[in-house]
Amino acid sequence: MYKRHLLSKAVSLSILASISATAFSAEEKKDKYAPQAMENVIVIGEKTERSLKETTSSVSVITEENLNNMQHLSITDAVSNISNVVVLSGATPDIRGVSGNGSATGFNSFSGGAKTRVSTLIDGVTEPFVADLTGDTGLWDLEQIEVFRGPQSTSNGRNSIAGSVYIKTKDPSFDWQGAARVGFRNQDGYVDTAGMISGPIVEDTLAFRITAQQLTGDTISNAKEYEDNPADFDLNELETQRLKGKLLWTPTEKLKTLLTVSTNSEEGNTGRIYYTLSGADDYEPYFYRDMDTESTTTSLKVDYQISDDISIEVLAAYMDYQWGFDTYEETATGEQHVRMDEQNTTIDAKLNFGLTSETLHGFIGFAHFEREQDFYSTGSTIYNGDDESTSTAVYGEITYALSDRLNLISGLRVENEEQNRDFDFFNGRIVAGLDTDETITLPKIALQYDLTEDTVMSASVRKGYNAAGGALNFSASDYYYYDEETVNTYELAVRSSLANGTVSLSGNLFFNDYSGYQALSSSRAIVNMDDVESYGVEVEAVAMLTPQLELRAGLGLLETEIKNAGADYEDANDNELNSAPNVTASLGTKYWFSEALSVGLSANYVGEYYGDFTNTEERVAGGYSLARVNLNYDMENWSIATFVNNALNKEEYLTVEPVSGPIPEGYVAITDPRNIGISATYRF
Repeated sequence: MYKRHLLSKAVSLSILASISATAFSAEEKKDKYAPQAMENVIVIGEKTERSLKETTSSVSVITEENLNNMQHLSITDAVSNISNVVVLSGATPDIRGVSGNGSATGFNSFSGGAKTRVSTLIDGVTEPFVADLTGDTGLWDLEQIEVFRGPQSTSNGRNSIAGSVYIKTKDPSFDWQGAARVGFRNQDGYVDTAGMISGPIVEDTLAFRITAQQLTGDTISNAKEYEDNPADFDLNELETQRLKGKLLWTPTEKLKTLLTVSTNSEEGNTGRIYYTLSGADDYEPYFYRDMDTESTTTSLKVDYQISDDISIEVLAAYMDYQWGFDTYEETATGEQHVRMDEQNTTIDAKLNFGLTSETLHGFIGFAHFEREQDFYSTGSTIYNGDDESTSTAVYGEITYALSDRLNLISGLRVENEEQNRDFDFFNGRIVAGLDTDETITLPKIALQYDLTEDTVMSASVRKGYNAAGGALNFSASDYYYYDEETVNTYELAVRSSLANGTVSLSGNLFFNDYSGYQALSSSRAIVNMDDVESYGVEVEAVAMLTPQLELRAGLGLLETEIKNAGADYEDANDNELNSAPNVTASLGTKYWFSEALSVGLSANYVGEYYGDFTNTEERVAGGYSLARVNLNYDMENWSIATFVNNALNKEEYLTVEPVSGPIPEGYVAITDPRNIGISATYRF
């Protein structure tokens, strides 16, 4: 792959800069169709509420308008258009060339209990990850999704070295609200039904919200049963059921409590979905698995206003999480059955101070997380084990006004992590485990300067961390250990809200310096690379070009280099990281014919990227662009949305594994073919 340099691409930024020049900046009155101004978009994923304009981290916010029309089937699909984000099959998002799964992919997740590099939080509670990404299909009653690029370890601690995805669902209302949606997409007949009801139980004191969703359909896999071993489950079906209840109690103006109980169930052909190289055009599966993810989460959030300047927030949550799969093979003796059962508890208490001060404000907090896991595999592959992990942290952030325009923001997290994991492979053939206890310090510091009333600039430095671990090397029949990985990230950021909020410009220039980068070697073992660097830029723009025409654009530029891969992986020296395209971009427009009728067109581009650290040409994927179309008709109570995904019906590779001795057929992961859908939503 030809290695392009950022300087030679800088001219691309002029396209985004020209948006503000062509927008109707002369308009004194903000148009009713215009998007929410940057200063009014509130970001909450960094332990505090601040506007998008005041956020120094590189973050993209996806609002409910783009989430609740069924065009996106899953969370990962919804974030796939974001600059410097690559979404692979059955994986958490790869951000800035860093694998979201990291060392937690596949079997390594069981043998070592590793955690992902990108954390996913729903209403402040972290979602577990085991081997494959599952359980994220079905979007309903969401308020927004925030995607943070770059380390969020100071905010979240564990598993956030590459970034985080924060999902906010809607809370109860003290006025009566209700909604029902029915949707259909032609891609093997997905049917989506969802409902919501919210309202007061006691006026201005007690309110509730109940949401439910069911998604059923088949995947695109062209599954075929073996005559001598009929399948005992549907090889194509995917079914998701979600139920959430919230109870809001505000007995006084100073006290607010929110109780949330949610259950999620997803079963079927999900996770990593690969097709044989020779049968990719016919969607011939490389393997068959029936995956089952079930979880029940109970959380209680308490907010209390002690005084005008001081408040406390406490979040306590308990989750019961089950994950597993059954494979389907030509013979019953070749099938594998895997189960994992996890219970985890989260406690996060935070004291906010200086709420009315323009000089000094911030927060200090205490966080505790613990999990217990039991897992086993029977059939063709036999193993079992258990895990007890805890992390305890104190954290804080202070913003100090050095002048009317210049703020100093400093943050710190000190966290202790312990993990005890026992692993037994094939009834005692290999018995190993982890017993780790480490305390880490994760600082961040930023300078923020109000250049004008419209533009804010900042410079920041932060540290990210991912824990050490262990795993089983199949080829060597040996259990081995690897070290922690850290990153120092340096960023410059600019945020501008122009033309009375109808034009928003956002950009981040970054440099990442990794030490001990955890990488999967050619022998499928996790090794630590001594020195890895990456740098690039993310730019996003939103503008109303006319009172009825909106334009959105995003651009991500990225360069990565393995400076020193270490003695165990010398053939990766001077190479690029995998899943690190030099260019990602998006462009979209929306036009309102009237207050009711609008049409949207969008496209995103993902440049070519390598599939391994040795930069094998046969494993190059990406290099594609996908287009979407949507048409919306909104009435007082009804809204009808139609859409076309992958409008040009392109078949593009997300992952390529060539034919080899261990993999005689080779396999690929591909983009979904063109699919058309429609949904009708009634609200009151």
